[in-house]
Amino acid sequence: MISFLFTLKRMLEAFFRAWKDKEFQVLFVLTAGTLMTGTIFYSTVEKMRVIDALYFSVVTLTTVGYGDFSPKTDFGKLFTIFYIFIGLGLVAGFIRKLAINIQLPDRLSRRKNG
Repeated sequence: MISFLFTLKRMLEAFFRAWKDKEFQVLFVLTAGTLMTGTIFYSTVEKMRVIDALYFSVVTLTTVGYGDFSPKTDFGKLFTIFYIFIGLGLVAGFIRKLAINIQLPDRLSRRKNG
C-alpha cells in the first residue's frame, strides 16, 4: 500500500509538472475529449452502460483489448476503426509526455551529481 501511495504521489507530481507544458495541455484535452466522444458514442449507439462505454474506450485506446466488450453494429465497428486510428496517437503522445515528466527529476539529479 505504501508503494502504491509513493507511486501515486510521483504520478501526480509529474502530471502537475507536465501541465506547465502547452503541448501536454493540448494532448490532455484532446485525449479526454476523445475518450468522452467514445463513451458517448458507445453508450448511445451500442447501448452500453456509461461505465462500460468508458471502460471500452480506455481499453481500446491503450491497446489492452481484453475482448470482454466489442461493438455489435456495423456502424459501431466502422466508428471503432477510425476511433483507434485517431485516438491511439493522442494517447501515445499523452503517455509519452507524462513519462518524460516522471523521469525528469531523476535526469536532473544525475546531471547535478554526475
